[in-house]
Amino acid sequence: MRVGFVLVVAIASVAMRGQEFEAASVKPYVPPADGRFMIGGRGGPGSPDPGRISYTGMSLRDLVAIAYEVKRTQVTGPDWIDSARFDITATMAPTTTKEQFAVMLQKLLAERFKLQTHREKKDMSAFVLTVGKKGPKMKESVPTPPLKEDDPKPNDPPPPPDPGKMTMGKDGFPQLPPGRRGGPMMIMMPGKAKLSGKDMTVEQFASSLDRFLNQPVVDRTGLKGKYDFELIFAPDMAQMLGGRGPMMMAPPPGGGPEPKADDPDAPPLMVALQEQLGLKLDSQKTPVDVVAIDRAEKVPTEN
Repeated sequence: MRVGFVLVVAIASVAMRGQEFEAASVKPYVPPADGRFMIGGRGGPGSPDPGRISYTGMSLRDLVAIAYEVKRTQVTGPDWIDSARFDITATMAPTTTKEQFAVMLQKLLAERFKLQTHREKKDMSAFVLTVGKKGPKMKESVPTPPLKEDDPKPNDPPPPPDPGKMTMGKDGFPQLPPGRRGGPMMIMMPGKAKLSGKDMTVEQFASSLDRFLNQPVVDRTGLKGKYDFELIFAPDMAQMLGGRGPMMMAPPPGGGPEPKADDPDAPPLMVALQEQLGLKLDSQKTPVDVVAIDRAEKVPTEN
């Protein structure tokens, strides 16, 4: 009987170790001195690099949303969970499942930020995305050839641009290297932003909009295909709090003059959605499951 007890304890101990990252680093984010910055992440289960994650400039709201598998607008807590940002790198077994990864990240946040949360249902304002009267204007994705070894991987943020080598496209935004797949990707210029993505569902696109509206966005378009999106608009910076998708703030190529903040080609988001994509948003109150942060320390413990 004693041997059996020891065996059970040993198995439980191994299982607990399997719920932790092999190595992890959590540090406050330090923006580059040249004004460029990127917010986003890569790697983890289901990605081309399943044994490693690398998050840059992520807020605690973003990290909790990933760990608890909810949208960032379903996370509530003190104001600083948006303003304070962090870099995280961690390694794990390449066979780690998404469920195991979520538990690992929850445990890491609890250890480094002393995070305590609970779940509750809360009535919140939300936006419902539907198709406009004239129908959708998005372009359906076409099958892409298999990735080559040196091709950019899906959801991999591009490297920070070199202002001296960038060229401007006809839309007034820096042209990124060709071949990037997956998304979404956002480029911000003074007074305007471009949100784009390839081979995305409308549900994925709707999820990417909540960062600009600071409210949940629910897809009720009924569209089931995959599309290539490109949306140019003037973001409301009072609402926009960043997001977990890659975001690049690009300086003018070659140090040239900055675009005007009141660019006539960048309408408000609601107008841009209807004019460019044939979609519309309507606001309504709806019960939403949220993860409420009860306690968290602003400075993570040392690695």
